Parts: sequence; structure tokens; C-alpha cells
Amino acid sequence: MTTLEQTVLDCLTWLPPLDGLVVADSALAAGLDRAAALAELADRRQRNGRARAATLLGLADRGAESEWETWLRYVALRAGLPAATTQLPVETHLGPMRVDLAWPAYGVLAEFDGAVKYTDGAFGAGYDGRRALVAEKRREDAIAEALGVRPVRFMATDARRPDLVVARLTARFPADVRAALRPDRRLPALPPWSPPGRA
Repeated sequence: MTTLEQTVLDCLTWLPPLDGLVVADSALAAGLDRAAALAELADRRQRNGRARAATLLGLADRGAESEWETWLRYVALRAGLPAATTQLPVETHLGPMRVDLAWPAYGVLAEFDGAVKYTDGAFGAGYDGRRALVAEKRREDAIAEALGVRPVRFMATDARRPDLVVARLTARFPADVRAALRPDRRLPALPPWSPPGRA
């Protein structure tokens, strides 16, 4: 077993589920072998937290590129939505783009939008927040033109009301999907949340 597997399993057995999913997503992106980690978890003598850790490893996705993208996925999974495709590639007239979360079978797209990227100087001297805002608007328009649907956007302030996030997101799905939704009881309902670092 690698040190990465050991550290991740230790975290997943005691962290709250959302924080654990952030760790698991990040670990997969860093090269964690999910099958090896699950095998090691099954061999552990200590049972505390084992079921939670296995659930989180099963839900983890290497495509999450930030804590907030994981947060949005967690909210969707908790609501009972099917697993989203992360970083969906989209060919547009501006070139290749990606969408944070997508449910292609239902024509639903979702993005997390951090306010920091629209702040002058946020990524070094000379960084122009207004230029970034215009570029993001052009990107979203190109995606909407290519796919015929505009992503629903979420920001850190939305974490204050996870129930409204669920309502806005699930409203994009067909009525039969919404009617069949049942919360995933393995994932506790979220209180207002803020991960470490900048949004």
C-alpha cells in the first residue's frame, strides 16, 4: 500500500463526507489507485468509518478541478441525481471548451464560477478581471450555441442555501426525473459550507 492510499483512507474514515469526497477527488487526480485503495480498506481490521470511506471512494471523480466543483457534485448526488460527467468536452466556434458538470442524456449543464477570477490582480500583476469576465461570457455563449443549452451557474455564496442549489439544478431535469428523486441517505444534508482556500 502506498503512502497516498494510507493517507486517503485515514482521511475518509474520519472526515465529514463532503470533506472526504474533496480528498478522494483530489487523490484520484493525483494518481490514487481506486481498486487498490478499496482492497486495502476491505482488509482493515478497524470497522469505524469503513462503509463511509468505501462510499466516498466509489463516488470520487478525478475530473473535479476544485473543492467547489466537488461541493456541487456532492449536492447533486445527495439530491439523488445520477452521477454527472465531469469536464465534458465541447467543440465550439472558439475552439474546444469544457463544462464542469454535465448530464448529457438530459441536456443539463452546471458550472461553478469562482468570483476571484474576475478580480483585478488576482493571479498576478497585470491580471485583468474585466477581460476575464468578457472571456467567460464569450465562452458560455459559445457552449450554449454549440449545445443548445446554457449552463446553470453556482458560486460560493450559494453554499449558504444548499436547498436552493438543489431546486435550481433539478428544475433543469424532466418532470419524471424530478418525481423519482430520492436523497442519497449515505450523504448527509449539508449545512452552509466553505472549503479552505479562495472561492
